[in-house]
Amino acid sequence: MDTFRRRQSVERRLSQCESFKGWPGDKTEGVQAKTAGEPDGAARDSQPSRPDLRLVAPAVSVWVGMWLVTGWDWGIWAVATACGLSGVAALIMMWMRRLRRWSNPPIAIVFMVAVMVGSCGLVAGVRVASLERGPLAQAADNRSIAEVEVVVQTSRLSPTWGMAVVNATCQKGTFGDGTFSMQLPVVVLVSSKYAGQWLAYPAGSVVTVTVRLSPAEMGDGTAAALSPVGDSRLVRGPPTWQRLIESMRTGLSSAMRHSPAEQAALVPGLVVGDTSAMPQNLTADFRTTGLTHLTAVSGANLAILLSFLSVVARLCGVRGKWLTLVSVVGVGFFVVLCHSEPSVLRAAAMGIVSLVAVGRGSGPGSGISGICVAVMGLCWIDPWMSRSIGFILSVLACLGIIVWGRRWTMTLARWLPEWVAETMAIPLAAQVATQPVICALSGAVSVSGLAANAAAGPWVGPATVIGLVAALISPVSPTIASWAGYVAGWCAEPILIVGHQLASLPGASHPWPTTPLGLCVVVVVCVVVAAMLVAPFQPGWPGQSWGVAACDVGQGDAMAVQTADHQAIVLDVGPTGSSVVNCLNQLGVRQIPLLVLTHFHADHAGAFREVVGSFAVGSLLVPLSGGDGSAVLGMAQSMGIPVSVGRTGSVTGIGAARVSVVSAWQSDGVTADGEESSAQNDESLIVRVDLPAMSVLVTGDVEVAGQQAALSNKEALRVDILKVPHHGSARQDPDFLEATQARIALVSVGKDNTYGHPAQKTVKELVNDSMEVVRTDEHGSITISHQGKWSVTTQK
Repeated sequence: MDTFRRRQSVERRLSQCESFKGWPGDKTEGVQAKTAGEPDGAARDSQPSRPDLRLVAPAVSVWVGMWLVTGWDWGIWAVATACGLSGVAALIMMWMRRLRRWSNPPIAIVFMVAVMVGSCGLVAGVRVASLERGPLAQAADNRSIAEVEVVVQTSRLSPTWGMAVVNATCQKGTFGDGTFSMQLPVVVLVSSKYAGQWLAYPAGSVVTVTVRLSPAEMGDGTAAALSPVGDSRLVRGPPTWQRLIESMRTGLSSAMRHSPAEQAALVPGLVVGDTSAMPQNLTADFRTTGLTHLTAVSGANLAILLSFLSVVARLCGVRGKWLTLVSVVGVGFFVVLCHSEPSVLRAAAMGIVSLVAVGRGSGPGSGISGICVAVMGLCWIDPWMSRSIGFILSVLACLGIIVWGRRWTMTLARWLPEWVAETMAIPLAAQVATQPVICALSGAVSVSGLAANAAAGPWVGPATVIGLVAALISPVSPTIASWAGYVAGWCAEPILIVGHQLASLPGASHPWPTTPLGLCVVVVVCVVVAAMLVAPFQPGWPGQSWGVAACDVGQGDAMAVQTADHQAIVLDVGPTGSSVVNCLNQLGVRQIPLLVLTHFHADHAGAFREVVGSFAVGSLLVPLSGGDGSAVLGMAQSMGIPVSVGRTGSVTGIGAARVSVVSAWQSDGVTADGEESSAQNDESLIVRVDLPAMSVLVTGDVEVAGQQAALSNKEALRVDILKVPHHGSARQDPDFLEATQARIALVSVGKDNTYGHPAQKTVKELVNDSMEVVRTDEHGSITISHQGKWSVTTQK
């Protein structure tokens, strides 16, 4: 009965997949037959795996255009000229193509550049005119005295001058000949005499005050600088929702009062970017070791928050589109909790792009496109962001995470737990990508930066998440919040130790020339470091021109059949972990036009997430049952991977390979010995793959009943290479093994496994059938080639 219910669940999930290709018995026979050499449509779509750079030129055009318009009076004319030249170039290219003098010009990209540059001139020009040519700006040029009404956004105390710097929005002003309504950003520079009063105003407070106006600096995104000349007056406090947010921020600080001073200062910085209490020596050590970014509101903060919310939501049973809603609410909460200033919006956009690209494994291609869209959107929302150094650092950090983060995670996961590998790899990728800009700004290279980020990385997540919990519950229960804050503080203690200890080392930060040559050297070193952080390859393996490979994934199955350069059909992916990804990387695989799961048991399908997150997968072939496949099918649906159900006799061509489903037998739920698990094993797909030089039979965990059912088509069983069923267990039909007439028997099995696999009885049967037996527990990963003669290459 449980098997029947699971089968129904799989049926429902498959019916929901828009890309589902058919049921056994329908006119659509599972995977449709294709002419040999013709790739599957989805496989064509997944080719190539190169990054999609089509949006790079438009994004750069928007960035540069906004930078010019917001920085100089002549910028608008430069942008207008560039727009006109781009439009003319597009027209010329269209004309040349019509005359067949240019076969494939990038007309669309050039035309898009013209449109983007034109939009920069329009959007930024209007915004700059309202900001720098309006009544408030003109009054500031005259340094007038004015009565203004402002809404407080953020405030901080400048330790150097003892004055308060308040970012605000001016919504009303009385100066000159009248009173003007507006919504313009201003900066309020409050002397030490009135600083305490202004610092006490929570965000969202509406305040009236008499000020002296002065011009803002060109390109800083404010209409004027306001200097109070008298006491301010509170008109009204912040709205209810904003008071709640402020109570969480102050509640977090209160929750840390029982912790040591540096812990109490660091945790608010990690959670909401509040560094007001951080001592100068701690700030200096973080700057020396390259850890300053931890206390800035960044995309990493948002990624940690969304990951935490996702885990909690899943534990509460939230699935599908509701998870997306949770993420949207989380982004909104992050923005208001950290105050919705431009740096927070920037962090939110870049954090979402990084999280989607790394978490869903969409790869560098779509990730770079996401960065380009985020750059254009942010520049249109706030043109002055194009001049922000923080914006440059955010874009570079996001780019480093997308290009290197996943790959470095999988590399480090070879000898570390995956969660530790990820917490080390992500900050390392961001550090390497941003190092040239940091060097240009500081005139120094943080020699200890890479080591500090790697050592501190695993502690950032726990400290941030527990600190966030303390902030969330502080309005309800300050006592519980204080306990959470105490734990968060000690989670942050290793970060403090790393910062202080590495900063005290001789040469922790080395002065570096900021000349073009000096910066070029830094860039080259960063690229070399990035290239070195790849999985080590074993000399002599996988060998030249391999055809079939069995990856050593422990107690599980993972096979690959090469169909073209950097392409392979993958049959099963082994248990959860990075072993199969590392193996495929070493085999040189970049694209998987067809992924076959013989059944859904964890030792065959457990690493599905890792594989689809690391490679371009064209389509997925699955059995109708054979375990609970709802998680796999749900992930395939969310990633847009076409799904087909294998049926006996269905055939497809992938490059030079021909893939046939020899048997898709369905049991009645239990076997003769009453074991349901054996019934699921017998429902494994038996798949044959034919190459010009060899053939292989992949059998999943099929046992006696399933093997006997396949004997009805003995001709299809005759192959060169046999993947021995069920890791070589004792449950084999001798007639089935003999019918394959294989030369080589591959046994995929874990070393010192508790199941006694492979059974000596089975090994003897294979040897008696004149097969050469090779085992992953003894030989590691295995490749087989046939170029005039058979060759078996093993890692061990």
